Amino acid sequence: MLSYEGLFFDKETTELLHSLEENRLTKINDEIHCTFKYHPTNKEIFNDIVGQSFEIMIIGYGNDGFNSGFAISLPDELLPYYINYEEDNQTILKTPHITASLSHDAKASNTKNLKFKPLEKPIKIKGTFGYWIKDNNSEYLSYKPYNK
Repeated sequence: MLSYEGLFFDKETTELLHSLEENRLTKINDEIHCTFKYHPTNKEIFNDIVGQSFEIMIIGYGNDGFNSGFAISLPDELLPYYINYEEDNQTILKTPHITASLSHDAKASNTKNLKFKPLEKPIKIKGTFGYWIKDNNSEYLSYKPYNK
């Protein structure tokens, strides 16, 4: 089952993000990513861009002692694919963000609630659009088209 889709970041970019954290928390997020849609429907699966790399800008940082993460700016070409709406209001998009680390009691989904402080200078990074799959007691990242 496709759990979520979004931009995923390689080891080098992940290390850069962790180096930018002001107070890294105890739990490191499993797969550093920006969720574009959690549990997408068949119409929301974007095989046309899966496996493609995109440049984005890190524009802010936030840490409330539970969640640590970065606000990002997406290029215009990705905006139609970013459909990560607030659960209680399907007309409001969540701030595009990357969860970097968490406390033991935190949920990655709460990173959206951080008050992101703008960076002095935005930082350009690259991510690859992919799918986080959960099948038969295994979880993995895929950059291949998903059979709807």
